[in-house]
Amino acid sequence: MRIYDWRALGLTVLAFSFVPAARAAAQQRPTSAQAQELLRTRPELVEQLRKRVGESGLSPDQVRARLRAEGYPENLLDGYLPGATSAPDAKLRDSAQAALRSLGLVDSLDVEEAEIVADSAQGGTAADSAIAGRAAMGNPDRIFGLDFFATGANRFQPNLAGPVDPSYRLGAGDKLVLILTGDVELTYELDVNREGFIVIPQVGQLYVANLTLGQLEDLLYTRLGRSYSGVRRGAGATTRFSISVSRLRSLQVFVAGDVLRPGSYRIASAGTAFTALYAAGGPTENGSLRGIVIRRGGKVVATLDAYQYLLAGDASNDVRLENGDVVFVPVHGARARVAGAVKRPATYELKAGESISDVITLAGGYATTAERRAMTVERVLPPSERRTPGADRTVVAIDGEAGAATIPARDGDRILVPKLSDRTRNRVTIKGNVYTPGDFGLGGGLTVSGAIRAAGGIKSDTYLGRILVSRLRADSTRVQLRSAFADASGRVTDDFALQEDDEITVFSLTDFRPRRYVTIAGAVKKGGRFPYREGITLRDLVLLAGGMQESAYLNEAEIARLPESRAAGATAVTRRVPLDSSYLFERGPDGKYDGPPGIPSPAGGSAEVTLEPYDNVVIFRQPDWELQRTVWLTGEVRFPGQYSLRTKTER
Repeated sequence: MRIYDWRALGLTVLAFSFVPAARAAAQQRPTSAQAQELLRTRPELVEQLRKRVGESGLSPDQVRARLRAEGYPENLLDGYLPGATSAPDAKLRDSAQAALRSLGLVDSLDVEEAEIVADSAQGGTAADSAIAGRAAMGNPDRIFGLDFFATGANRFQPNLAGPVDPSYRLGAGDKLVLILTGDVELTYELDVNREGFIVIPQVGQLYVANLTLGQLEDLLYTRLGRSYSGVRRGAGATTRFSISVSRLRSLQVFVAGDVLRPGSYRIASAGTAFTALYAAGGPTENGSLRGIVIRRGGKVVATLDAYQYLLAGDASNDVRLENGDVVFVPVHGARARVAGAVKRPATYELKAGESISDVITLAGGYATTAERRAMTVERVLPPSERRTPGADRTVVAIDGEAGAATIPARDGDRILVPKLSDRTRNRVTIKGNVYTPGDFGLGGGLTVSGAIRAAGGIKSDTYLGRILVSRLRADSTRVQLRSAFADASGRVTDDFALQEDDEITVFSLTDFRPRRYVTIAGAVKKGGRFPYREGITLRDLVLLAGGMQESAYLNEAEIARLPESRAAGATAVTRRVPLDSSYLFERGPDGKYDGPPGIPSPAGGSAEVTLEPYDNVVIFRQPDWELQRTVWLTGEVRFPGQYSLRTKTER
């Protein structure tokens, strides 16, 4: 396992010791610059890891003795021992990390989480590998469900403008609307007074407090029927009515326990326990999500398990509150952490009797890449089982899915579901000069020629003299096999059957050819090196270089060429070739030169000059050619301004 860089020690200690504070800040990770600032302004961060070593109960001498027993240098962790005055040696970070885990001072999941924090802060290639691989699956240290309450407090507010369901209980402060149609056309707005009554004209007073809207509808059939003969159930009714709530009363409820903002809250009467929890910011990291208690009149009327809603969308146990209710969030129960190849790695709260399999179900189940035969549980032993000093933790092997269902989950368990091996079986790989290189399935009797046909066949510039086949042996070494092509059709001369993990390489003639070039410099617009093409001429090269500059000398150019003989240390031979005005490509369509005057243009056309590989062309500049020199005249003169010098020696 790659160990995270100790240059991000501030982040490491944060991951070890300040994870709760980081989660309370909406899971924000500090940047690398912030980490360096933390190290500069918060020297106590270095002390946090020393504190972890000190909390192990081992004296410095015992730590050194344990290091010797484990085969480490005894002074390896001196920088982390309580009271150390010097900073840890960054050069020994890998060995120090291994020693910390070996002595049980930090567990493996803590180390992996610290790696992700440090890597994400540094933003290097590790962020492309570890972050994209393991961190993409989630954060096992995240307490499941807390981020659900991290948004605004109005997510669970009831719809005050819409209708309420028939189970809504009426109370003082509600306003009702009664509509009669048919034999009579009447509308009444009815307020529920403090005593719980409404008064309906020509009907009288009705006590509606604590009745549901459905129960009130049944009562109105009886009471309205006494005053309006057409009000009855069934098809024979000549007068119909509807009753609805036009304004909801407000309730005062209390949220207590381990919540972010405990206190008294006023919520709409259609609000539920979730509404109150949202108003209070949700449970803290110490709060329970599976044993939320609702008390009414000093008695427990319901217990809310938020996991039913979070995991299954089942809000049936979300209790509608009444005035004076207390929503109490106790301290969380047992928790277990799930990491690795599961769909939702996180820390989950347990209920009595739940097994390792149940916890994995809470985590969304196994990922496709889960290695279910090699799961383990890092477990803190209960006090009754701690018989040997220092043997407070153990690792429990899980015998597949069936074994996970039989092992009870305990508080503090760290369940690790490893990933499958990255090795892919039953494949061969084809690389090189074929049309579709890649991995192919190893069918029955697949040969070299069959694999090449499956890859689309060879390209026209394929080297026919040899095909290389690299074969993996049982001891993970490789042996080199070879074959060849009979002709350009792709027919193999020495065909043979392939085996699993064989790698076939087909070569291209182009890869063996030297990358030849020609070079141009001097009075051209874009001098440099250009690929050599057979038949390329000097005129072609000047075109590729963007044409000549105004200062170009058009009588001749120089070409430096590789010598036929390198006797006497010769490295090049030069020759002069003629140029003419046809190299000035900015001529207009009428054949006349459109540029400034003064550039010599020899008469007659020059023959094309064919270049050879590695030719170095120099386009000369005209001797003494330069643009005008100018001076500024200012002050007490008749015509101040900018003037050109007629000669270099003008005074």
